[in-house]
Amino acid sequence: MTNTDLERYVRTEKSRTNSIDEQVTIAHALWNAGIGPKHDGVKRTDLEEELDLDLDYNIGTSLSHLKEIDMIETTTPAGPSWYVISERRDTIINGEVDETAATDIERLIAHIQDDNLADESDVPAVADGAGVTVQTVVADEFDITPEAVEQFLRKGDQVEKLNKAIDAIDKHNDVDVRDDYGKIIFRAAAYRYRLSAEAVALYEQENEEDTEVGDADS
Repeated sequence: MTNTDLERYVRTEKSRTNSIDEQVTIAHALWNAGIGPKHDGVKRTDLEEELDLDLDYNIGTSLSHLKEIDMIETTTPAGPSWYVISERRDTIINGEVDETAATDIERLIAHIQDDNLADESDVPAVADGAGVTVQTVVADEFDITPEAVEQFLRKGDQVEKLNKAIDAIDKHNDVDVRDDYGKIIFRAAAYRYRLSAEAVALYEQENEEDTEVGDADS
């Protein structure tokens, strides 16, 4: 590993960190791959494979250290800054959020109705609080009566109600979520990582110094 100006800087600024060797390794790998300020950057989850790195420490920790001393920078790709994902559809649903939520609410209500029909033989037990149904779990979550659940779910913020209802069902031992409806997840676009202009300047400074030495020797 060459003793670059960047390496000297990183080792000085981050001398008290355990992952310092890997911080230098990551910076060198980014430089060798040409991932600098003009590059779109690489997602953290893809960096180890793309740069062919074998790291002992969490790469996120090393990237954070390098970012703190302005050796790398983060950027976001062109396009939406947030993505909305339907767990049921297993796809991005930007622009279809309300429609998907309404569909999944109706499927949740269908589950409630099916569960109630299956439990008809246990009506007395359910009525006195001894039984548990999808309807009673959802009712408890929103602090409403079981009879009000369907009307409640169809009004207001259906995304929030869908997600909270599914979480409540999923956490309960006596009922299960069906796979014909699912949560709607909002997720920020993943950051991309690349060397900063400051880091590139340190590499280029060393190259210039090497050239000057070579010229002097000749």
